[in-house]
Amino acid sequence: MAGIRMLYACRYRDAVNHFQEAIVLEPNARGYLSYLGLALAHADRKFSDAEQLCRRAIEAEYHRPEHYHNLGEVFLLANRRADAVKAFNQALSWNPNFDASADCLRKLGIRKPPVVPALPRNHPINIMLGKALRRKKKPQRP
Repeated sequence: MAGIRMLYACRYRDAVNHFQEAIVLEPNARGYLSYLGLALAHADRKFSDAEQLCRRAIEAEYHRPEHYHNLGEVFLLANRRADAVKAFNQALSWNPNFDASADCLRKLGIRKPPVVPALPRNHPINIMLGKALRRKKKPQRP
């Protein structure tokens, strides 16, 4: 947790050190690898190494969306936008409510496809169905 706090406080070198120490202490806990990769990408700009670390974490724990999200962040840092979008979408395929990846896609200007793909996005049917589905997904207040 200290490494994650350091990572999000932009103390990337400290985060790298914490994650490396965590990996030494718990070699079977593969979850640290994707966070180490993201910290390494920020701290040293070693994008290839960072990508490999994230992919190793995904191989070990393929069902955890945060690993795909971290890979997407690495791709963004490496100016590989298309790969980042794929990684964020993979995170959302495992957990559609994973806000971090949804926020990144929103910031990148990526939108969901229209409800009826055969019709243009601005067609009244797509607009009405899209609004109805969006309202349905929001939690209702008591």
